[in-house]
Amino acid sequence: MLTTWASALGAGAILLKLTEALIKRFTGKQQREQDAWEQRDKEAKVRRLTEEYAHLLRRELIDAGYDPDEIPPWPKY
Repeated sequence: MLTTWASALGAGAILLKLTEALIKRFTGKQQREQDAWEQRDKEAKVRRLTEEYAHLLRRELIDAGYDPDEIPPWPKY
């Protein structure tokens, strides 16, 4: 009866996820994935700061009297 209740409540799925998490933790995969996300976050932050700086420079050039058509276009991703 206990196994019937456990299967009805989805204990098998919970145990599977718990086992997968423990395997990731012991093999170091979890830390590598976390490091990869941190690296992506750092790169995204640098990219946003660079875009903001480029925008400010464009604005200053336009305010200084340069024709917006003379300024190189934004790079494509």
